[in-house]
Amino acid sequence: MEIRSPTIVLFVCTGNTCRSPMAEHLLRHLGRSFDGLRVGSAGLFANPGSPASAQSVEVMKEKGLDLSGHRSRLLDSELISTADLLIPLTQAHRDLILEAAPDAGARTRTLHSFGAAQQSRDVADPYGGSLQSYRRTRDEIESALSDVLLALIGPNTTP
Repeated sequence: MEIRSPTIVLFVCTGNTCRSPMAEHLLRHLGRSFDGLRVGSAGLFANPGSPASAQSVEVMKEKGLDLSGHRSRLLDSELISTADLLIPLTQAHRDLILEAAPDAGARTRTLHSFGAAQQSRDVADPYGGSLQSYRRTRDEIESALSDVLLALIGPNTTP
């Protein structure tokens, strides 16, 4: 199956060790049959090279996905300019992206802004929480990704 433009999707959270790497790997897995889809992640305040949190690795392993090789990266102007679609996990993340790159507004949408509901709800940060809180975050992200995929393959819709 071929995906229409945009093809480069970048998920953004705070440290790029929990939410955005989970979203990246889940979308990559869910969209694996779509030609032309490239997925990445970054953090607004990431410590470059940090591994995914142990809890993120654990809950993704439950889905058969391996986050052990993930290393965080800091969101920079090059990543912003090359991404066709930036998906921050909170409205505050979106605001910070647009403060740094106002021209990215048309390409920047929060995760829950896709689909019929088009909610402005944030994805809570599970950092430091229980495995159950990481599972809830993982499941929330996974559930929202079907609407992202539909937007990417939709005939003439704007993602």
